[in-house]
Amino acid sequence: MSPSRPAFQSARSRSAGPTCWHLFGESTSRSARRSAPTRQPGGRSASGSPPSLRASGTQSRADYSAGESRICSALHLVIGAGEFLGDQVSKALASEVPLIELSADVDEETLADAMSGVEVVHICTQTWAPGRRLRYRKRPPPRLVRIVEAARRAGVKRLVHLSTADVYGSNHFTRINEKTPLKPGHAYERLKLFEEAWLLDAAGDIEVVVLRPAHVFGRGEDWLLPRLVLGLSRGRVWLPAGAAKAQTFIAASDVGRACLAAADRGRPGRSYLLAGFDSTWRDLLEVACRALDIPCRISSLPYDLAYLRALGEEIITPAGASVWPGVYAVDVIAKPHFYDDSVSRRGLTWSPSVGSFEQEMPAMVDWLSGVIDSGAAAAVQGA
Repeated sequence: MSPSRPAFQSARSRSAGPTCWHLFGESTSRSARRSAPTRQPGGRSASGSPPSLRASGTQSRADYSAGESRICSALHLVIGAGEFLGDQVSKALASEVPLIELSADVDEETLADAMSGVEVVHICTQTWAPGRRLRYRKRPPPRLVRIVEAARRAGVKRLVHLSTADVYGSNHFTRINEKTPLKPGHAYERLKLFEEAWLLDAAGDIEVVVLRPAHVFGRGEDWLLPRLVLGLSRGRVWLPAGAAKAQTFIAASDVGRACLAAADRGRPGRSYLLAGFDSTWRDLLEVACRALDIPCRISSLPYDLAYLRALGEEIITPAGASVWPGVYAVDVIAKPHFYDDSVSRRGLTWSPSVGSFEQEMPAMVDWLSGVIDSGAAAAVQGA
C-alpha cells in the first residue's frame, strides 16, 4: 500500500436528501475502521448462545469453548459500510468481535488491504437496487466478483452473504420454508437467486453461508417506508389492497445478530430464512404515523389497477433508472409473504429480539422526521 494513501479510504458520498418517488439514502462517505470487541459476561454472543465456527454436528462443551475462542479472536470484515444493512450488521458485530467496516466501492488496493488477516467477510452491500427498473441477465454483479476474488487471494475462511427471502417469489400463499420451491418472477428476485448460485460456485474453498431475511425494516431503509411515509405526510396514499395483506417482517438489528450467528454456526453451502413477526405494511405505516403525529390516510386500490399503473411506469422508465411504483413494489406490498425460520433458529441458535413495530419505532422516528423535512425542502426548491 502506498504510504501517501490513507488506509481503507471510502469514496462513497450521500446525496443531499430524499425526494419523493426517487431512491432514498445513498450511502454516506465513510472510511473503513477497525473496532475492538466488548464481550458480554461469560463470552456469550448477542443471542445468548456460545459461539463456534464448526459447520455442523453435535458439539461438546470443549468444542464450544474452542469455537468460542476462535470466533472471539477472528477478524471480521463488513462490506457495505454506509448502507442500510451494512450499518446494522456492523453495529451488531462491533461489541462481539474485532471488526473492519468497508464501503463496497473502494479501489482494489484498499479492498486487498482490508481483507488482510480477515477470517469472516459479511457481504451486506446492495448489489441490485429493488427500486430500479432491472433486467435479468446471467451475470454476477461486478462488486460481488471483486469481493470474492479479493477474499480468495487473502485466504478468507468464510463469507456470510445477505440475500433476500424474495428469491422464493411472490406467488406462494402458504408459509414458506427452506424446502419451498423457488419461483422468482421479478427481475430483482431472479437476479438475487442467480447471485446466490454464482457465489456458492465461485467461492471455491471459501465457506459460504447465505441468509434470506424477510421484509427488513429499520432506521435507514431506503426503498419503501421512506416513500410511503413521505406520501402520507403530504396527504392520502392509495395502496394496492390497502397494504393490509399479512406478511412476515424482521428488524434490521435482528438481521445483524443473525449474521454473527451465521459466521459462528452456519453450515457451509446452506441458505437460511430469517423471520421476525407477522404483520402488515398498513400496520407499519400506522405505527410510524402515530410516532410522527401525522394523519395516516390510506385508501385501497384494486390490485389489478395498481399493477397496470406500475407496469405503465416501468414501460416509460429507462433500464436501470429509478421507478416508482414498480410492479415489484406492488407485489411486495399487496401479496402475502409468510416465512417459517425454524431451521435457522435451531441451526444458528438464533432468534429475533424485536417482535413488533412499536418496539423499534423509537429508534426510527427522528430518521423518518428527517425524511419528511428533506422531502418538504426538495418540494420548495423545485417549485
